[in-house]
Amino acid sequence: MSAQQTAIILPFARPVRPNNRMTLRDRSDALDWADTARSLGYTRVAFDNSAADDEPELGDFMLIYARDGMWASWGVGCCDGGFIVWRPADGQTLSWHHSIRRALATIPPIDGLAS
Repeated sequence: MSAQQTAIILPFARPVRPNNRMTLRDRSDALDWADTARSLGYTRVAFDNSAADDEPELGDFMLIYARDGMWASWGVGCCDGGFIVWRPADGQTLSWHHSIRRALATIPPIDGLAS
């Protein structure tokens, strides 16, 4: 390549998340987080979606269960091109994030456990 030639830079746009669905990468990142969640006091992560309910505004989501917990402690849902973090106990939405990694990073350890 001579000094006169220039490089062509191709932009890679973030793929649009169709119908509030998690991508394979999102699920992989969530499973990676789940592998380390035991150190935070969580022992189970369950994935689900609203496809059977025929409600397209409800997207894919995951529920995070504490050790010996009958009910989920946290929920992370795919919506509006990102992810919300909410508490299933009272339905309160706490935050919105561009990536599932950032959303999961906001899940605090169970009381009494080091972060």
